[in-house]
Amino acid sequence: MFSRLYRKISVCSSVLVLIIVLISFSSIAQAATVPDPQATAAILIEANSGRIIYQKNATTPLPPASTSKIISAITALDMADLSEQHQISAKAAQVGESSINLQAGEILTTDDLLKGALIRSGNDACFALGEAVAGDEDLFVHWLNLKAATLGATSATLYNTNGLPFDGHEISARDLAYIARYAMKNDNFAEIVASKYAQIGSGKSTRTLKSTNKLLWQCDAVTGIKTGTTDAAGSCLIASMQSGDMQFISVVLHSPDRYGESMGLLNYGADNYQLCRLASAGEIVASLPVRGGNVKYLPIQVSTDAYLLYAKDKLNELHICWQLPMNLTAPVAYDQTIGYLKVYDGQDNQIMDIRLSAAADAAESFSLFNMPFVD
Repeated sequence: MFSRLYRKISVCSSVLVLIIVLISFSSIAQAATVPDPQATAAILIEANSGRIIYQKNATTPLPPASTSKIISAITALDMADLSEQHQISAKAAQVGESSINLQAGEILTTDDLLKGALIRSGNDACFALGEAVAGDEDLFVHWLNLKAATLGATSATLYNTNGLPFDGHEISARDLAYIARYAMKNDNFAEIVASKYAQIGSGKSTRTLKSTNKLLWQCDAVTGIKTGTTDAAGSCLIASMQSGDMQFISVVLHSPDRYGESMGLLNYGADNYQLCRLASAGEIVASLPVRGGNVKYLPIQVSTDAYLLYAKDKLNELHICWQLPMNLTAPVAYDQTIGYLKVYDGQDNQIMDIRLSAAADAAESFSLFNMPFVD
């Protein structure tokens, strides 16, 4: 991928810093026009790297309408059996507006309810899903807030399972994007939100659902995810698109053209960015001497997959910095943090931070000088 590696080594505070500037052998692309969505809030991320490519008011909590159904869905998927059957309550059947017309007493599986909530955006299906998983919708809403907090969605304040208007039911575009990133790692979730149609139920409960997400018909690369519309929230959309090894996720909240603005963001990412894997989780990237240890050298590994997302026209400005100590002192435990791999752009903004850890243990070596004194 790269034709040359320029290396500069310096020592600072007993830390070895290796800076590698990357130069591509391919021609450098011209800078592209950055999207300018008119949505109140918008964001574009690449899911593998987790990098934010574009954002506008992305941390402002806003009404999400039915896009918040993704939190209900992934909470249910993480806790429930898809094949388990549930009898629909009269309370769930009475939930109105967007619905799949559930009838009290009918039997549907968890999987059926998930499809009703995500594909057809059924408020009744989402309510019934909460009852099915937690036994009570209010308890399930409490779980949703815990799940959101666990995933780092600090802006989330949820008062129902389905996003129906409620004062204070809010979440930011950024938090929706990262929850969607987590959810898309679940194969069942990803399969459902990519479906244009689905059939659920059996016998008199059989229904054919059609997705509310029109992008699925407009572009074959689109893989989901969820629409949302209320007067307070306006038109909202969480969208995803696969481009080679890259997966882009966009969010627009209160947009005058949710489909057009979402495609503009997704295409901007696909047309102007590239992804490479710098290292895989567990890959050995260094070996450091150990003082006072039972081993002379200790292998150092990358703790997680290291994906680098970069703008094609900015590749020659990137530099990678490996921050490692000159040596180690025993004892050192397996997976103990040893240093970091950092990537910076041309303005010295850090765009990636990967932890480097010990790939083995290093115990203190036996010596007469460190034996305990016995009287």
